[in-house]
Amino acid sequence: MSDRVAIEREQAELAQRFGPWTAHNIRLAEGVYTISSEPSGDEVKLRRITQIVSDLFDGRIDGLRVLDLACLEGMYALELARRGAEVVAIEGREANLEKARYAARALGLDGIDWRLGDVRDLSREQHGEFDVVLCLGILYHLDAPDVFSLVGRMADVCRRALIVDTAIALSGSEQRAHDGHVYRGTTLFEHDPDSSKEERLKAAWSSLDNTIAWALTRPSLLSLLARSGFTSVYECWIPAEPGKTSGRITLVALRGRPQTEFVSPPPAEDPAAVPERPPVGARLPGTRLWRIGRLVVPPPLRRRVRALLGAETRRPR
Repeated sequence: MSDRVAIEREQAELAQRFGPWTAHNIRLAEGVYTISSEPSGDEVKLRRITQIVSDLFDGRIDGLRVLDLACLEGMYALELARRGAEVVAIEGREANLEKARYAARALGLDGIDWRLGDVRDLSREQHGEFDVVLCLGILYHLDAPDVFSLVGRMADVCRRALIVDTAIALSGSEQRAHDGHVYRGTTLFEHDPDSSKEERLKAAWSSLDNTIAWALTRPSLLSLLARSGFTSVYECWIPAEPGKTSGRITLVALRGRPQTEFVSPPPAEDPAAVPERPPVGARLPGTRLWRIGRLVVPPPLRRRVRALLGAETRRPR
């Protein structure tokens, strides 16, 4: 749509029908934005996600097959499609999809496959395989066992990279068992148990139907990703998100070939067994008691104490 007046008119009509845009600030035309000409919040995450995808594939986004799960108002799908990716975007709320489709028309992007659906129904048979899977802001809206199932389904359709941006539990006060392993996390509130289906659908930043959700701790989420078939997982810090709290992380999980032959004896540890807390000896150097001890305790004795408490005594090379 080249007519700015027509773009603004349709935007106003959509806002009247479905409410204003809640998160995705998209530039539709010169001077026309879905939220504001000033940054509104998610722009920093868009920069982060786009940079990650570009760096993973040597700057070549064109031709990648990308899956955007629970795409909301479509900003990430639109950005990657604008750079040449073939995008499938799944969203559970029709109001969000209407806004996303409108933005695609305004930008002249017709290569996005917008689908109304539940991410819990993701499957290779129905959706195919993807170079990149985006799971942004949804994992912690699922309850157990759905959170475990979705990670497994994402691994099944992912050829190379899964990008997860999620809230995590800062304390693992609760346990859930899955496939013979125990994971830690905490329960989160999603909807009033007495709310109607229509009320839950109108809550754009909550789950589709479950009234509670279960957020994993960072170690449990890392272990779950490893056991689902991802051979390495990294946390992204740059590009920075200055407003990010300690309870929100961006992870990049890669599917590769497990390496088993080494010049050293094979490690006995399970590569997916991430401890919920490091050994006591590994935590000591950050304590006030340890700093005082450095002044009065000889180094050989400090190393012996750390070894007894399960910490590595050798200096890194």
